[in-house]
This record gives sequence, structure tokens and C-alpha cells, in this order.
Amino acid sequence: MPIRPANLATMSATIAGALAGLSGPEHRARPVTVTFESGHRQVVEGGGCRVLDSEQGGVVSIGTEVPTRYALFAGTSCQGGQAIATGSGSVTFGDPVLAGAIVVG
Repeated sequence: MPIRPANLATMSATIAGALAGLSGPEHRARPVTVTFESGHRQVVEGGGCRVLDSEQGGVVSIGTEVPTRYALFAGTSCQGGQAIATGSGSVTFGDPVLAGAIVVG
């Protein structure tokens, strides 16, 4: 699938927004816990794109101790794709989100 300028701009803005909280120690991203359909939990540290344990099924929740921004991506890369779910803080999804990568910030 070719990268279209509009998708690239959306992707860049999403990643920049998720990483905006990394500017100082008081805003340092805290780890988040991603829970999958299988019950498996993956702890993800902030900063950059991280591959998820997607063989565990879809993401059913994201848990944070403090409000932390995140963006989930369908593929195992955050480049060349559009975020399929974004938000801040803990969340439980009504339907599992088939995500392969996350940016936390």
C-alpha cells in the first residue's frame, strides 16, 4: 500500500501528539499495561513505536497509573499507517482492537 501525503501527515501528527509528554522529567511517560484477548499482559515503556504481542489476540484494555497518551496501529510499524485507536489514560475497548504496534507518550 503506497503512503499517501494525507496519511503521512495524520500518522506524523498522531505520533507527535503521543510523544508530546516526553519533554521533561515531570512529564516522562509512565509504562502502560496492554491486555489482550488471551489474558496476556504486555508492559510497554514510553518513547517511540513498540511492537505488540499480537499473537495473543486483539487489545481489550490499556491500563495506566497516570493519564498517558497512546496510539494503536494495525501493523507492526507506526510508519506508513494510520492510528486505529488513540486516547489518554486507562481504557477498556468494547470490541478487541487488532493492533500490532503502539506509541506511548
